Amino acid sequence: MRGVSSGPQSARVPAPPPALEELDRRLRWRFVPLLLFGGMMVGLGVAAAVSLLRPRDVITGISDDADARSAYALIRAQPSPGTGALRFHSELTGEAEPGGPQPAPTAASAARALLERAEARHLLDPRLPAALGHLDVARHRYEHAERSYHRALMIAPHYGEARLGLGVAYALHAERETNPLEQRSLRLQAIAQFAAVPAKDPVREPALYDRALLLAEVGRSEEAARRAREYLRDYGGGAWAESLRARVPVE
Repeated sequence: MRGVSSGPQSARVPAPPPALEELDRRLRWRFVPLLLFGGMMVGLGVAAAVSLLRPRDVITGISDDADARSAYALIRAQPSPGTGALRFHSELTGEAEPGGPQPAPTAASAARALLERAEARHLLDPRLPAALGHLDVARHRYEHAERSYHRALMIAPHYGEARLGLGVAYALHAERETNPLEQRSLRLQAIAQFAAVPAKDPVREPALYDRALLLAEVGRSEEAARRAREYLRDYGGGAWAESLRARVPVE
């Protein structure tokens, strides 16, 4: 008689399916975490909406950091930079002057190193990446400036000085473009940045001036005149008002 084989064990018999009550219990326990996750997502969405809609404090001044203060002192000792026909004002560079020079390379390099060190210590202070953007605008490094301003606006979307700087960077970048479509796109993006500067921000005046100027450049004459009239109503008088009248017909 042939003996029983000592080979591998036979396959296990599959367990019978759980009873309907057990299946219902398992499904309910899987559903509860989904409900909890959905509730958490709704809560995060509500918190984000409240954060975006609540009034924001106006961000001004410079970071309370020794390296940042040293960098500002270096650049403020330089002549005000130029931004062509556009107005530009920042805590770092002051009011731009037509035809103003770039900061001295040694001062600019030293200021950049100081600001980068300060930013590494204060990652949530939008004034530091914005200051790096201002420095790049003064040095005509517009694409570098755009990246720094975007970093600042990720931290503080309502930061007027970063919005103004990004708009100026876009507009000056457009002047270097040879492709008419790309040039127009950059100018329209600049207009959007100027429009996003909050009404109570200290840099609203130059932002409104630049907005009217660029609207005229892209052929939106009626809106340009409307913004020019708004500027003259709120900030009329002085050399900038006369300059705007000469550049943008308001009648």
